[in-house]
Amino acid sequence: MKAAVLTEFGVPTYTDHDNPAPAEGSEVIDVAAATLNAVDIVIAAGIHYLSPRSLPTVSGIEGAGTTQDGRRVYFSRPVSPYGSMAQQALVPTTSLVELPDGLDFSTAATLGNAGLAALMPLTHGGRMTAGENVVILGGTGVVGRLAVQTARLLGAGSITVVGRDEAALESTRHLGATATVAIGDKGVDQLSSGIRDASTGADVVIDYAWGTAALAALHAGNRLVRLVQIGDRAGAEAAVPAQLMRSLGASIVGFMPMHYGPDATFQAYRTLTDWAVSGLIAVDYENVPLAEVANAWERAPRTRHKLVLLP
Repeated sequence: MKAAVLTEFGVPTYTDHDNPAPAEGSEVIDVAAATLNAVDIVIAAGIHYLSPRSLPTVSGIEGAGTTQDGRRVYFSRPVSPYGSMAQQALVPTTSLVELPDGLDFSTAATLGNAGLAALMPLTHGGRMTAGENVVILGGTGVVGRLAVQTARLLGAGSITVVGRDEAALESTRHLGATATVAIGDKGVDQLSSGIRDASTGADVVIDYAWGTAALAALHAGNRLVRLVQIGDRAGAEAAVPAQLMRSLGASIVGFMPMHYGPDATFQAYRTLTDWAVSGLIAVDYENVPLAEVANAWERAPRTRHKLVLLP
């Protein structure tokens, strides 16, 4: 079969690879769509805890396709060395989620890693309730734009998106953002003031950035503000004053879907797919032939939509 094969750490190559064989507890999936995620790039670079211990291997952590008996499914955690970026993948039966009628495979794949990182930080990490003010740091990419829409559907009182690209920030308004704040060259105090004015105080902060933006958002928090930490695009470290945490009763929660178990993850995914089929959320993606995986790898860090590889 054709696949995106990693023969050395870096960028996978479009080439031939052995087909997977059925195994107990796993199923062979005919892959229809595989997303290219930021974590795929880090894994392939050999610097992630999920990086392969032996090569060659096929890249890709998730996708959508068809089982051998014809069921349409989303899948994650394919069995090494059979990743999702191939014509077929070997997948644990427990990680398959059947798709509703009317949902295309590319949308289904995009709503996995990206969708869960948008919805579950609000519902599980931040325990958001209707009427609360949500601030989304680094909210102009694929996941952030989905988070804006999910916050709207969950009944947020206000939705403030914080980022660097003013045009991209403005484009989140038609998705449900009530205000935007451009980071620019603002320091913590000025950025915090801007966030507080825009949001009337943050109750839940969804943080894809960390660094100065996270500290500013905490300073703009209301009592018992909850910051859910997901990404660190603006810096891996931030010095958070102890008195700030105590004075607000603030909390910082690290997020990964696995912390909440498979049942919660599957239910969240089904919520997302139901919204998509009903036309309640827009999913931004671009289909790319799997043969162009090297080019997609180079483009991915600069795109604000999901690149979906089609075998």
